[in-house]
Amino acid sequence: TATMTDNDDNTSRLGESLSMSTDENFVVAGAPYTNAVGLDGSTRFADSGLVKLYIWDPSTFRYGILNTITSPVDAASQNFGWAHKVCEPGLDSVRSTATKYMFVSAPGFDSDKGRVYMYEWGIGSDESTYDSWTQNLTISSNEPATGKRFGHAIAANDNGDILAISSQAPGKAGIVEIFRRTSQSSDDSVSHSF
Repeated sequence: TATMTDNDDNTSRLGESLSMSTDENFVVAGAPYTNAVGLDGSTRFADSGLVKLYIWDPSTFRYGILNTITSPVDAASQNFGWAHKVCEPGLDSVRSTATKYMFVSAPGFDSDKGRVYMYEWGIGSDESTYDSWTQNLTISSNEPATGKRFGHAIAANDNGDILAISSQAPGKAGIVEIFRRTSQSSDDSVSHSF
């Protein structure tokens, strides 16, 4: 059972979005209506949102809380955590497998234009205590527009190199944009692009 106290009222809606990584090492629970604390550590931003990450512990056969991630941008009404996907390339990925990607949407960002953030898994020196997700790329629609809500839903393949992102796109029947990662295919680059 998971609950949270990260909000200053009861509107967070933890679990509004849920996903499990492809090799079942992570469970992500979105709370897109959380009035999250900003980067300064004290200012709250209404409906900015957050995600809670849980990690599998093979010694206890349970998921335990890993960490909480809020938007890398201080802004109200961005609904960070509306949708998310964790990709674990390779067969039988475990916690210490280095290459993992997580995508988290914020469809309310900038008057509902929306965006998706990409995070990469990093292994700490002791292979547990300092493991973390680091945000390293922001993905925006190729046709940004107010009210579009880019990031309404996210789908990706196991390798995290093909990404489909939907938008509500008022005035249209909806839009799905498909992105292909054009970096880190075989050159060990640390830069990503879609």
